[in-house]
Amino acid sequence: MTGPLVLAIPTFNCARFLPQTLESLAAQGEAVRWWLQDGASKDDTADIARRFARHGDTVVSERDHGQSDALNKAFARMGGEIVGFINGDDCLAPGAAAAVLETFDRRPEIDLVYGEVEWIDAAGTQTGVHKGNISSLEELLDIYTVWFGARQWVQPEVFFRRSLWEKAGPFSLDYDLAFDYAFWVQCMLAGARVLRLSRPLARFRLHEQQKSTNAAKAAEELREIVGKALALYPPISRQARARLIAQINYDLYHLAPPPKPAFAKALLRNPSWLRSPAVRQRLLGSMRLPGSMRLPGSQRRGI
Repeated sequence: MTGPLVLAIPTFNCARFLPQTLESLAAQGEAVRWWLQDGASKDDTADIARRFARHGDTVVSERDHGQSDALNKAFARMGGEIVGFINGDDCLAPGAAAAVLETFDRRPEIDLVYGEVEWIDAAGTQTGVHKGNISSLEELLDIYTVWFGARQWVQPEVFFRRSLWEKAGPFSLDYDLAFDYAFWVQCMLAGARVLRLSRPLARFRLHEQQKSTNAAKAAEELREIVGKALALYPPISRQARARLIAQINYDLYHLAPPPKPAFAKALLRNPSWLRSPAVRQRLLGSMRLPGSMRLPGSQRRGI
């Protein structure tokens, strides 16, 4: 069997949940080894990691420029043919590493494997299950109906060959919240062949201290990443590309602070917006509400 699975763990002040993360990796046996890249934490993160480290595990604590920088440092030195990364507050599901390695052995043509995710709370109690489903660049770029439509990949459930990282990487330093999404786009643009496993591979912790709770900033970064990818004329349908560009341009208008032109005037200047489902819904709403071109926020999509 190809292995072990080598995981990067970028951390900064993760002492609260890190023991559970490392216990979940130890439970995978010899199928996992890890490289913890700590950003000079001010708590006990590095000491905890050293206590859990087994032969082949590595702990490095040094200043970095954020999560992407930490990952790039780890990936450059940690080795491994099959790799991935996990946060210091998330866990691998039981048996996940063996299932991932077996899949890559059995399917040598596959570059990236993802599965299902169990949501857990701060206490580690399971609160739900997520089942993403993305198989193409076009689906990945369609943040409005696919990514925001609960078909997204959740970072610790995704594993890939080092050869894909060498072809698609490194991780971009331009994004704080959506750097993982930017990397998945880079992978797809590099021609990654992906496979979904119908089983939980990771346990993603939802808690009040995680940075990914800033939904508005994450959406802003996603739109920027998609816009840059579309500017490359990627191999997706012309119809999908036109619809996504129209939706992003409408979002930029809608989210812009005043003063800005009235919606009707802006639409006349940008007829391509009619490709956007959100714009068409807004127009239909205005027909039902004479004298108003504005719908309540709960009735608008993609903004």
